[in-house]
Amino acid sequence: MADVIDLTSNPFVPPKDGRCLINDLPSELLAHIFTLGWTPERDQEPDEDDFEDVDSDDGTYSTISSEGSEPEPTPQEQEEEKERRLPFNVLVSHVCSRWRAVAIENPLLWSHIRFVGTPPYDRATTYLERAKAAPLAITVDRTVDEDEDDISVSEDGSYTPEDNDPDLIVISGIMDLITPHVAHWQALQIMVSFYPHMHRALEALAAAGPAPLLEVLQLYHYEDTDEHLTFRHPALREQPFQLFDGVAPRLTHVALWGVHLPWARDASPFLAGLTDLELAYHARDVRPSFYEFARILRASPDLRTLTLCLSCPAGTPADWPSSGMPDEEPPADGSVAMDVDASAPLVLPKLTDLVLAYLEPSYLLSLLPRLALPALTSLALDLEEDDYTDVLRYLASPRSLPLPSDQPRTPLPQLLRGPGVAGGAPVRSLLSNLTSLKIASLPASEATVRDAYRQLDKLVALNLNVSYLAEYWIDLLFPQLDSSGGSGSANGGTGGGELYLPQLESLTTTGVDGMRMRELVEARAARGRPLKTVLMNQDDDVTSEDEEWLGKHVDRFEYFEGSDEEEDVDMLGEIFDEDDEDVDWEDADEEDEDEDGFDEELVVHIPF
Repeated sequence: MADVIDLTSNPFVPPKDGRCLINDLPSELLAHIFTLGWTPERDQEPDEDDFEDVDSDDGTYSTISSEGSEPEPTPQEQEEEKERRLPFNVLVSHVCSRWRAVAIENPLLWSHIRFVGTPPYDRATTYLERAKAAPLAITVDRTVDEDEDDISVSEDGSYTPEDNDPDLIVISGIMDLITPHVAHWQALQIMVSFYPHMHRALEALAAAGPAPLLEVLQLYHYEDTDEHLTFRHPALREQPFQLFDGVAPRLTHVALWGVHLPWARDASPFLAGLTDLELAYHARDVRPSFYEFARILRASPDLRTLTLCLSCPAGTPADWPSSGMPDEEPPADGSVAMDVDASAPLVLPKLTDLVLAYLEPSYLLSLLPRLALPALTSLALDLEEDDYTDVLRYLASPRSLPLPSDQPRTPLPQLLRGPGVAGGAPVRSLLSNLTSLKIASLPASEATVRDAYRQLDKLVALNLNVSYLAEYWIDLLFPQLDSSGGSGSANGGTGGGELYLPQLESLTTTGVDGMRMRELVEARAARGRPLKTVLMNQDDDVTSEDEEWLGKHVDRFEYFEGSDEEEDVDMLGEIFDEDDEDVDWEDADEEDEDEDGFDEELVVHIPF
């Protein structure tokens, strides 16, 4: 007689009494499961679609589509489409009455709130209520498409809304909704196309009161202008107010694009203790002074990422102190001697990521020697129009490494000569510790690029935009000609000469065609230093044959979508949002996300 199989404890066989086993779980455990299920979706960039789910607490909800005139779907099709597009936190609240009650009472499912599009913001209001006292991550997106018909732009391209402008009313209404909850903000991101809207938001932040839990403050003003000498809105230049009453003790991540603050210590005391600082697109007359900039850096010894894009510090090198990074201007009578530490390079012991863009060579050659960056491993550069040979030469020089404070600094003219510069013997430099390098634009001589490549013996990931670089940035990645004249980079041969960047595994390119990439992959593999990951701009000339060949000869081959302003490629590590390209958390159209552990992933915008 065959053995009888006992199925009573088989998890795939439902109980005969009709019980639903998951309903035996305590509500607290079920709520935790919901949070775990929501977190992965919450941390993804929302898809571009037209879904909107108001999801009111009475159990009703609406699914709205703007896809033009299509055949009316059947009730079953409507239900299936609704469930397919519902974000996880809303979906679990629609399963049954118990799950709905548990989901609605779990504030972590509703703590990411986005204001996108036009009011009313029913979803955002509902989420604010459900989030209760949970730490909030809020995004306010008031950016507009320049082609929108309802945007009034003057002949010179400027836009100056009046107090009764509907869009100012919108931003004011949003701030009125969120400022009562300032005590439990954890992250705030505001994006606008026109500065008067940002100024209105800043006024609201000044009136909001302390922000004791705020960790991330990102203010982005995207107004397109070629005027960077003077601030375009002189009536709004001065800010006779203080954000958060000066109280934001947990603030660690600050991004200010085209948005200035009162930089003085007593006006913005929260600009201290930072781990991520991004300053971009500031007109020269609203940048922090040299001493204010130095004070922010000195007050942030745990700084890990610093981005300077057409910003900071104010003035020219001729206006700055002769050496070091003093954070206080000396008395005019010279009665107080400069602190010895202030005259030495400022050590940022934990800075691992540095982004520099749209800064003049003389500016960089005066600023960089004032900083000691012993932990730097990732560098991104977008420097165009001028000749940056001396800047690259400095980075490849041993003078770019930190020196003890008791050793005198070498004068700048001598800094650009000697070992470690083009034509000299290889030595260690700031470039020697890099594992990730992104070059969007950097005009420099071939000899200096060659010398810089010699320093990059630890580099693992390289991102080159060859559309704005000389061809030798790619040519020098091939094995070089040996002394006997053997084949090298000129014809894609393998060569027996020097091979730069011996640890290189990941290469991201724009402006390189598929055949050239195949030659490079083959040449480096023949030298026993194969590329493992190749990412190419989808707009470059890559045939299906190239694609198939690359797919077989590297571990990972993919395309990425580039843009005029930024590449959607993570060169700095933790990038989950930012338009990074522009990552934003969505609101009234999609779900957004967060949990209490917001500080694990942060929105980082790369300005190129």
